[in-house]
Amino acid sequence: MEALYENIFRRKSTRNFNMDALDEASLLRVSDILHRAPNLFEGLDVHFHIIRDGSGFSEKATGIIGAYTKVKAPHFIVVTANTQSGFRQAVGYSIAHVILAMNDLGIATCITYPGVDKSVIEKHAQLEEEQEPVLFIAFGNPENPLELYPKADYYKRRPLKDIIIQGPVKRKYKFILEAVRLAPSSFNTQPWRFSVDGNRIHLMRVKLGFIKSKFFTSLNKIDMGIALAYMIIAMKSKGMKFKLVKQSIPHTDMEYMITIEIQE
Repeated sequence: MEALYENIFRRKSTRNFNMDALDEASLLRVSDILHRAPNLFEGLDVHFHIIRDGSGFSEKATGIIGAYTKVKAPHFIVVTANTQSGFRQAVGYSIAHVILAMNDLGIATCITYPGVDKSVIEKHAQLEEEQEPVLFIAFGNPENPLELYPKADYYKRRPLKDIIIQGPVKRKYKFILEAVRLAPSSFNTQPWRFSVDGNRIHLMRVKLGFIKSKFFTSLNKIDMGIALAYMIIAMKSKGMKFKLVKQSIPHTDMEYMITIEIQE
């Protein structure tokens, strides 16, 4: 878990890939990472399917959109789940572990969103009948090897004072929020907010207006799963004990997700 935590500060999204395929050993390591990816909810499994021919897939799947532009990569991972309650958060939680572990191997990644017919995907990957594609992860070597890791000014993130809506935060917990502050989000919307009460951190999502809500709500639920994963990875890296609890935390402008109760 320490390696995943370190990669929170070393990972950046890559949009320009070298289109040469990874070697077989690297693809096997990726497959192992996918096999070991944790699930957020018991009984709600997230599935991963590697598309080796990313070039051919990119040509047919015109809707593979990253944060700002179409992404072409030598390989893709199709991430699927059963569309039951909480599946988007579950997907976000699992893929956070995947992208950080792949970054630790020196493999570049970009989370992308499919606007492509399921039949196109099924020509490249065998999907279970009840599973629906939620997103893709483009991966491979970056076109410029020097761009695998972020420069000092890469992260365009809100400061802690903007994402903590209630505090104060104990000094020994600030590293948790510093980690989640760097989490990736769709179009860099950073929808997470935190209400801190002693040893409890309440994770909340910003409510959007009607127009933005129609486009961003589904994506932001994935983002919230990523945020939770970053927090848990940070805590586990320090050996902290905690539990996830569901409480009733009403807020006018926020949607409550979950509470992390840290055992002191």
